[in-house]
This record gives sequence, C-alpha cells and structure tokens, in this order.
Amino acid sequence: SDELIKQQNGFTIKMKELEDNILFKLAAAEGDITEDVALIESLEETKRISDDIQQKSALAKDTQADILVTSEKYRSVAKRSSLLFFLMNDLVKIHTYYIYNLSAFQQVFF
Repeated sequence: SDELIKQQNGFTIKMKELEDNILFKLAAAEGDITEDVALIESLEETKRISDDIQQKSALAKDTQADILVTSEKYRSVAKRSSLLFFLMNDLVKIHTYYIYNLSAFQQVFF
C-alpha cells in the first residue's frame, strides 16, 4: 500500500513536470508552431507518457480497492483477538495465578 502511494505521488510529479515542459516549449516557440517538428514530436511523446501514467494510475487505484476489501475481511478477527487478549490480561485482577503475556496468549490461541 505504501508503494502504491509512492507510485501515485511519482505519477503526479511526472504529470506536473510534463505540463511545465509543454508550457515552456510553447512559450519558447518562435514562428509557426505547426511547423516546429521537434515541438510536435515532444507533444506526442508527452501525450504517450501521460496516457501510460493514466493507465498505471487506474490499475493502482483498482489494486488499492482490492487491498482495502481484503483488509476489511480481517477487521472482525482482529477486534475479537484484541478483546480476548485484554480479557486474559485482566484475569490477573482476579488472582495472580492468571498472569498472561503475549507469548502465552499465542500459545493458547495459535
């Protein structure tokens, strides 16, 4: 999930760089921009990169949604496990015989 966030941030930065590059080249263009072959090729390359980034970004969003759905399946198990752990941990208040730590909890339930 962290890698997906870093990738999305990288995509955003790259898109901003591409936009800035286009604006710079358009501002620096002299004469008829339709005859500037280097500018047109640069714009086509920028469009190709932008389309690629959009496809990868859509795939990353789908992956994040899948990760969220999968992690939600484990939420109820985590709640119950933490409840059991803290109940066992509070048994010491009844009698000192019931002193448990995390490793004892893992032996009982795993």
